[in-house]
Amino acid sequence: MKRSRVEFTKPMKKTHTILIPSMLDFHFPLLKYAFLSGGYKCDVIGVNEYSRSQMINAGWEYSNNDVCFPCNLIIGQFICALKSGKYDTAKTALLLPQTGGGCRACNYIMLLRKALLKAGLQNVPVVSLNVSGVEKHSGFSITPKMVLTACAAIYYSDLLLYLYNELSPYELKKGETLDKVRLWNSRLSRLFEHGKAADPISMCVIFRKICESFATINCDKSRSVKKVAVTGELYIKFCALGNGETEKYLRDLGCQIYMSGFVPYIMYLADSCTNDDNIYGRKTLAGVGAKVLIAYMKTLWCKMNSALVQNGFEPMEDYRSLKSYGENFGCLGETMGDGWLIGAEMCSALKNGCKGVVMLLPFGCLVSHTCARGIIKRIKKLYPDSIITAVDHDSGTADVNIKNRIKMTLDFMDNNIMKHNKN
Repeated sequence: MKRSRVEFTKPMKKTHTILIPSMLDFHFPLLKYAFLSGGYKCDVIGVNEYSRSQMINAGWEYSNNDVCFPCNLIIGQFICALKSGKYDTAKTALLLPQTGGGCRACNYIMLLRKALLKAGLQNVPVVSLNVSGVEKHSGFSITPKMVLTACAAIYYSDLLLYLYNELSPYELKKGETLDKVRLWNSRLSRLFEHGKAADPISMCVIFRKICESFATINCDKSRSVKKVAVTGELYIKFCALGNGETEKYLRDLGCQIYMSGFVPYIMYLADSCTNDDNIYGRKTLAGVGAKVLIAYMKTLWCKMNSALVQNGFEPMEDYRSLKSYGENFGCLGETMGDGWLIGAEMCSALKNGCKGVVMLLPFGCLVSHTCARGIIKRIKKLYPDSIITAVDHDSGTADVNIKNRIKMTLDFMDNNIMKHNKN
């Protein structure tokens, strides 16, 4: 069977809807407006649109069971969506993000095309979303307006996620914090639709308004709540489809979740260029551009933290601190996959009062296992009382096994607290 790439052409920009897989549950409701601002029609596949088993089976059927779990789910989502009858396959394209790194999932675009061929959908274009020139399409380009809108969407989503995790375990009126999140997602969506809220001045104003809004939620901070950090591979960490709704399970158990946002990951990716330049003693255009982007993102992060502090909230860990944690236990040149960032997030969480860490990883992911499992011993030396549990997720992983490991983590945390109280 001869395989060839189907080009996403300029006329397709007007006729085709670009399907985006469910990957960042908290961020994609706003991130989609970055594509709309560029004149593209897009639709995000809902995490509950098809059953998890249905998507896993579709991923198995049209690829194979040797691929990593995130890839299996993404292919399964696309196949289920295209075969559902909801979309006109003659006017639909697919979007697959690629960082251009060594992670297998970044290089599965050909496997997705092979799956489409097997499913009889070979005429559906697959667009690669990347900034490294891995693959180009004449009808798809990233404009400055799209970048600014995406940046704003990520910051707003990170802020809403942080406030949700901070307040929901203590709220007096159950569900009030989530209602606020939905309210602000709706407001921000309307602003993005009218081309607003993406410039730095508007962002600073909106940061303040969001924090003021959440500060009105009545909370009982005297409640005894376990503070648990959730970290790990990007997709499994942020996507309920990938982690089997681990975050919801922790919240149902009354835990407060400590989770680093998506902004630090973007800065980490950009900073990889500057780190490589420093390590190899060179100066590249990508490295210079990365420094400018990081400086801009750090400024916005400071503004966001100022809004939090002014309204009585603790600030979020800044990127400089995360990077210093990474230097303490490893090499900043370790940028394959999530690299040194996983360990830095764990150190940040443990320093900020978490006694337990749940690492969410795709089973068989060599990069994640090296960067995550490989540093547990080192981090345990720095934080001897910490409980760190790695939870592997795969197509055949039973939910009961995941929940048992999480419950075991919480039980160990209780035992540690009891020992300290006796002493």
